[in-house]
Amino acid sequence: MSVRAALARPAFRSLLVGQVVSIVGDRLNYLALVALLSAHAAAAGTDRTALLAALAWAMLGPSLLVSPWAGALVDRWPLVRTLVVTDLVRAFVIAAIPLAYAAGGGALGPVFALVAIAYVLNAFFLPARSALPPHLVDPASLAAGNAVLVLGGVVATLVGTSLGGPAVDRWGPAVALWIDAATYLVSVAALAMILRGGIAAAPGADAPPVMAPSGVRRAIARAVADVGEGWRIALVTPAARGPLVAAVSTWIAGGVLHVAGTSHVQQGSIAVTGLGLLLGALAVGALTGTAFVLRRERHRPVDRGRALAIGLVGAGLGLLGFAATGTFAVMAAAGFVMGLFAAPVLFLAETALQEAVVPGARARLFAARDFLSRAAFLVTAAVAAPAARAWGDGAVIAAGAAVLVVLGLATAAARGRGPAAG
Repeated sequence: MSVRAALARPAFRSLLVGQVVSIVGDRLNYLALVALLSAHAAAAGTDRTALLAALAWAMLGPSLLVSPWAGALVDRWPLVRTLVVTDLVRAFVIAAIPLAYAAGGGALGPVFALVAIAYVLNAFFLPARSALPPHLVDPASLAAGNAVLVLGGVVATLVGTSLGGPAVDRWGPAVALWIDAATYLVSVAALAMILRGGIAAAPGADAPPVMAPSGVRRAIARAVADVGEGWRIALVTPAARGPLVAAVSTWIAGGVLHVAGTSHVQQGSIAVTGLGLLLGALAVGALTGTAFVLRRERHRPVDRGRALAIGLVGAGLGLLGFAATGTFAVMAAAGFVMGLFAAPVLFLAETALQEAVVPGARARLFAARDFLSRAAFLVTAAVAAPAARAWGDGAVIAAGAAVLVVLGLATAAARGRGPAAG
């Protein structure tokens, strides 16, 4: 596994740069939306956890319905052009959020509607982005390339959260959202460089056939068949099962942290600086964990099933430590532990899924993963909000930690080693 070989590819470097800049903006976006909802809840006297749960549904509810069909379409489209179009449109959608909030007199409906549109676009972006690296690097460097992308995302998260919290508290959510919109344009420019290099990642011979214009009934039947094929691939491919469980598990933890974790950190305040710094601590842990696994891979391939299981169990124990304290320093240490164990799960699961199936089926497999992940996040957020009101943030976070440990053990039971045929 060679990091240098991956970084030697100009197209891969363009993808890396664009994604790093875009993820910095995404972290600003999240902190800005949390700040906007916290201030709105304080002014209106409404429950903050309920608004955070509503934000989760705005982010992932509509995209949950779209994501199963998105993979089938993305498998038919040139991947790089798909990424360019989705990021370009998202730039304008995100820039419109503060304008819509102001024009609506402080109503949250337009905000949630625009957030939903942005995440529907993301439902097309994510499977295309996950299917692209095998077109940019050679197979021997694929795991290294995915690790570098994760590391880039971790560094971007560290920068975006550490600087984003104070920036949002000082300049307000609107400025942060406009900065995020600008980062999407940087990503578009980077992706355009890949196109200029002659790489469009067009559908290959193993891609599903392009749907010809036909009646509504026939088009629906074709779409349902495509979705069913994506689920069939996920279920019948042994090498995909463990990584799917691991990938979905991280979203369960995310749903708990989004609702109960945010409230646990803010402790009644509307400021997001502390939340940003805590996310930065998690990012430092993620950077350390990814670097450690990457170093191990250079000398001997890591047993991915075992690494995924250890990562989930370790992250669950870190989450339990986070639940048990109200002291920021201890929260930061627990966040470091969570990141340390969770980050290797991300790139090892991504690599295992890429290797598990043929290129023409990857977007459908990733769409199935994204559907399960979004559903897990939404269900967790929906349960966490009333549970936090009834039993407190700490109890809900501890329950989420227990679920993560159990799923880590389940991943160990479903262990698969290396790639499998698609």
